[in-house]
Amino acid sequence: MSIRLAKDIGTIRSALFERIENVQTEYAARGWLPARLNLNKGIARGMIELFAWGLWQLYNFLDVIHKQAIPLESTGEWLDLHAAQVNEQRKAATKAKGLVLFLRGDQTGNIRIPAGRIVRTLPDGKGEIYRYVTDDLAVLPDGADSVAVPVTAEEYGQDSNATVGQICELVTPVEGIRGVTNEADWLTEEGADEESDTSLQARYVLAWKKQAGVTRAAYEAAALSVPGVMDVYVADQHPRGEGTVDVIVQGSAGIPTQSLLDEVRAALDDSIVINHDLLVKAPEQVTVPVKCTLELVSGDSDTIKAEAENWIRDMFSPGDATIPRFSIGKDVVRDRLASGMVSIAGVKRIRWESPEQDVEIPVGGLAVLGDLSVSTVWVDEE
Repeated sequence: MSIRLAKDIGTIRSALFERIENVQTEYAARGWLPARLNLNKGIARGMIELFAWGLWQLYNFLDVIHKQAIPLESTGEWLDLHAAQVNEQRKAATKAKGLVLFLRGDQTGNIRIPAGRIVRTLPDGKGEIYRYVTDDLAVLPDGADSVAVPVTAEEYGQDSNATVGQICELVTPVEGIRGVTNEADWLTEEGADEESDTSLQARYVLAWKKQAGVTRAAYEAAALSVPGVMDVYVADQHPRGEGTVDVIVQGSAGIPTQSLLDEVRAALDDSIVINHDLLVKAPEQVTVPVKCTLELVSGDSDTIKAEAENWIRDMFSPGDATIPRFSIGKDVVRDRLASGMVSIAGVKRIRWESPEQDVEIPVGGLAVLGDLSVSTVWVDEE
């Protein structure tokens, strides 16, 4: 529990007035003051105000230092200092990389696709557009309808981990190409945000548990040290027979790429003397379509719909536990989905079509959002 050490300036001022009032007659009698002071105006009042302000600043500084001295309450660079003491550092942001399909138009023959061509998404539910740049020269061979071209996101972060078909616009035209798209497994490397304080605090705790000889913590710490890893589940009760351990990884795009799994395996090999039959793998994907109708009594229907859709996407997206996200092994509970939508101003009730009931997720599974459809209908307030 955090202890509040700071005091407001009014409390400090009152304490100073009380102290001076209690002692100034004695001090004047002893010759320490020339006479009783007028505490309401003049130089005495000015000195009191200056001293009170200085004490107030000191108390505020003490409160900050006290908080930042405790690793699990510290933030920012202070937390980085604590993490460094256990040989951990904040994971840097990374850019999404993958393969985008360039689609042939009417032109025949080989078509050159130069490096530096820009493709992008349409605005998402938050109005954001994400752009990607082709890495190298590619050629669409004569007779082929499409070619997969390596691209890298312009911006760092997990928001660039586009969903299927989200990349659909060619910004810089290429002669002979009619369009672009991205398939289900287009990512080769996930984009990830810079690690949050919450995540780094959790890894700080794991670092101490690892030093204490907790095997599960050692596996979790090594896996979570890899940029792009958002959650990990260690199945250490002989999942494939005696002496086996499975490390199940959730990436910043949900189901991890093979590249991320390889990095996790390398991190485990580097930091742990492995005496088990170890398998690093992706969670079992459980696709959950969501379809519902919101009954509205007030507000703008388009705005409410967009807010509800963003909430649902966030629930299925990797991230800190600021909301009850559906991470590895977490059942899809409709009440959790509903909690963020019924709290939107103007929403009276939710009519569910899918899922029809709570969806149970296996221990090593991960709920993945399928088709999403949110509609609205106006109803009476009663």
